[in-house]
Amino acid sequence: MTKVKIQSTLQNKEEQKKAVHNNSSTVFLAVCSVDGLIDTEISLLNHFILKRGISDVEATIEIRELNGIIIKTLKLRMNEERVYSLRLSEEVEASFVGSIYVYFQSNQNLAVPFCAVMCSIKSKNSVCGVHTYGRRLEEKELGSSLDLTNTIETGWTARDSLQTKSFAVLHGGFFDLDLNVNLEISNSTNIKLLLKEKFKLKAFGTLIITPQDLTPDVIAHLGGKKGHIKVYINGLSGIFPRMLCGNYNASSNSDNELINADEIQFTHTNFDFSTIEQPEASGAYGYYNQPNLPNGYGIIYPVSTSKPIFIGNNKYISDSMPNLKVDSMSQIEIKADGENLPSRFVAAAIGTWPGAELESECSTGTFVEDYLRVSCHWHWGLLKPGFENGNSIISIILNRFNRSEDLSRTLKLRLFDEAMLLVEEDITINGHKEINTSDFLPKKLPEGTIWYVLNGDSLEDLNIFSTFYPEKKSGFVEHAF
Repeated sequence: MTKVKIQSTLQNKEEQKKAVHNNSSTVFLAVCSVDGLIDTEISLLNHFILKRGISDVEATIEIRELNGIIIKTLKLRMNEERVYSLRLSEEVEASFVGSIYVYFQSNQNLAVPFCAVMCSIKSKNSVCGVHTYGRRLEEKELGSSLDLTNTIETGWTARDSLQTKSFAVLHGGFFDLDLNVNLEISNSTNIKLLLKEKFKLKAFGTLIITPQDLTPDVIAHLGGKKGHIKVYINGLSGIFPRMLCGNYNASSNSDNELINADEIQFTHTNFDFSTIEQPEASGAYGYYNQPNLPNGYGIIYPVSTSKPIFIGNNKYISDSMPNLKVDSMSQIEIKADGENLPSRFVAAAIGTWPGAELESECSTGTFVEDYLRVSCHWHWGLLKPGFENGNSIISIILNRFNRSEDLSRTLKLRLFDEAMLLVEEDITINGHKEINTSDFLPKKLPEGTIWYVLNGDSLEDLNIFSTFYPEKKSGFVEHAF
């Protein structure tokens, strides 16, 4: 396989400061049931105009079937300071499983080829969301070092049972692809089940991989405990191969398929940092940060490493997936003994929701000191999707490292819906801070999609999340852009 090289966290952030991109895109799984219990929403805060003053952005939205065929195209002129959203149920008349591609174009520099967009999917008993994960490559990127022919993806937690299926989603780009896909499914004792499959992915098509549909051995192999799936993919071209991954539960339906799910929870995969060339971080330690979550804990995704890494006082065992006992709004120090940490050491924040069959999962990394070396004045994210009522909490985790000076500062918090600015407040940061949005809005948030934005001096040491608590359903947490 081609040896993949990636930039360090610091190199990536510095590169974004000087990059020029007039086009940007993203793509998401799109699911909608005819009874309305399952629906998909795509939304974004117009950060182009808020952060960069760009008012000529045009968004083209394509709703595509799994085979890549377009069934609907929409255009949005993004020239207002507000939230823009699309709900799939308002655009299709029947049950649907496919994708939503979004392309942005401007005469001015959009800075990055992927932009800050969220996808939320609701089901009968759950609401989940994830930020931009995959995309087609832009024409000037084709044939570049980004145009990978293969990848190894990790960070896919398997929870398979008779009622629950794990699933992952890969989206295509300009070309038809013949893919060789190998799944390495590790159980709680690190015994591995290997599956090999060939798939054809049409141009702009969507591939949904469900291990349990490939072999019934998955359930017995996992034995009622969580496992991990590593995905080897060969035959790629023209896409950034990040995948959506997760689990769905259909305990009340005889047809255990995604379109009939009672609960759907997901996050995104990451490169397997065991097998790619990754620069080191500039320091020997960082933090795992835990946002507000019900009965929450953390996990470390398996990675093969010879580095002596300690999570708190516990040494990380190479290629293992330990649980981290950690309270909401707290952090655990992660350090390498006698050497620097890898630039990326990937973890996840897990929530255990009352009455739910599935846990929520948010892929998040170790917060390393490199972040402090690139100034940051903006963070923003989804507060609540528009198709569900509930409450939202913003978690701000301060990463002090070894600094002894006063780190207090005042930031501006603004909340936007699909029409206008709702709230503008100054907030003081002098440590970890939990913001319950009911302190600024009515106890029940207004209907429609709401996003938040924080800006001011020195946001580079803050790890920010938003947790959505829907009414009588399981919810989710996602980190800020």
